[in-house]
Amino acid sequence: MSQERVERVLDLYRLFNEGKFDQALADLPDEIEWVVLDVLPDQGPYDGREGVRRFWTAWLETFEEFRIDVLAGHDLDDHVVVIMRVGGTGRDSGLDVDSPPFTAVWTWRDDELARMEMFPDENTARAESTRFR
Repeated sequence: MSQERVERVLDLYRLFNEGKFDQALADLPDEIEWVVLDVLPDQGPYDGREGVRRFWTAWLETFEEFRIDVLAGHDLDDHVVVIMRVGGTGRDSGLDVDSPPFTAVWTWRDDELARMEMFPDENTARAESTRFR
């Protein structure tokens, strides 16, 4: 795994935070698997680029302002591990919301992103994900 792959994944978050949502989505393959935390209200499934669009559109509609704060990113075999938190201002409530940190594991097949799976933390990701080895 190269630092280039880490940078490609981190670029997706940067583009999203800059409001370049369509550009970020364009970098995802049509067949990507998108697996969210089991505590989120809508578990999906979010398959493919359009599924990812549906997931993020629902979040963007809930918040007046929304951001992803990347705390760390590193490679591990065929994966990129990103530790982050999300936050924003609720559209209806006007309240500021910040999540606790959580982990996203991005899996590569050949030179293409194939899967993104969220976990409460990196230790849980290592223990529970059969793809994260």
